[in-house]
Amino acid sequence: MARMVGPCIAIPTLFFKFPSFRRSKVIGPPAPEKLVSSSKAKYKLLHKHVYLVEEPKTDFSFHLFTDTLKGRCYDCEDDESFPCESLDCGKCGLPCPCKTCSKYESRAQGLVVTRRYPTEVRSAFYLQTTPIIWVSTVAGKDNMDPAKLNMLTDALTSFMERSHNGVVLVDGIEYLVTTNDFQKVLKAIDRWTDATMTSSTRVIISLDPRSFDRKELALLERNREVVRPDAKDHWRVVPERL
Repeated sequence: MARMVGPCIAIPTLFFKFPSFRRSKVIGPPAPEKLVSSSKAKYKLLHKHVYLVEEPKTDFSFHLFTDTLKGRCYDCEDDESFPCESLDCGKCGLPCPCKTCSKYESRAQGLVVTRRYPTEVRSAFYLQTTPIIWVSTVAGKDNMDPAKLNMLTDALTSFMERSHNGVVLVDGIEYLVTTNDFQKVLKAIDRWTDATMTSSTRVIISLDPRSFDRKELALLERNREVVRPDAKDHWRVVPERL
């Protein structure tokens, strides 16, 4: 059915019935990694917490992430395990502490948001099933324009809501600030923190403290656990090593 505008122009009535909407980045369902280890995680990352890792490069952040993603949970009560060589945990019929776990519904399920090229990340850290969002102006299925902070927030919060034992790594905060501005990025990170507190997820945010002034760094550290890998007093490094 159409509504006549003027003597000869017909505009479909349905055009006026649909509200405008914002497209969001669709990420597949959360899934644990296939290539895993029977060893316990070396670091204690608590659910509902955001860890702000202050380092020049993202080396320690990725170490924390893969340690949590591939190792058995730090609080696993079953020590009867063996070195796992299965490439697909779901199809493996061997005894496994993670399959009999009553505390979590799944092994850790990961998500990476990074400035590093995804193929390089997968190769360096042997990630197979973990989704990777590349923050870049280059168009692509799994790429995210740094100017679209709301879409990035939608993707992160959606993953947190759907995951049962999630761990998220985000780097490239400096790049987001140069594309947007500090206050917009801080607001986005605050939203990620709020979403983390109401989910079964842990979030690791990597940034270079040299890129921010003292006031900005203080705002970023607020309501988040600060991790300084190069701290002289190791007991001050959060999370505590087991």
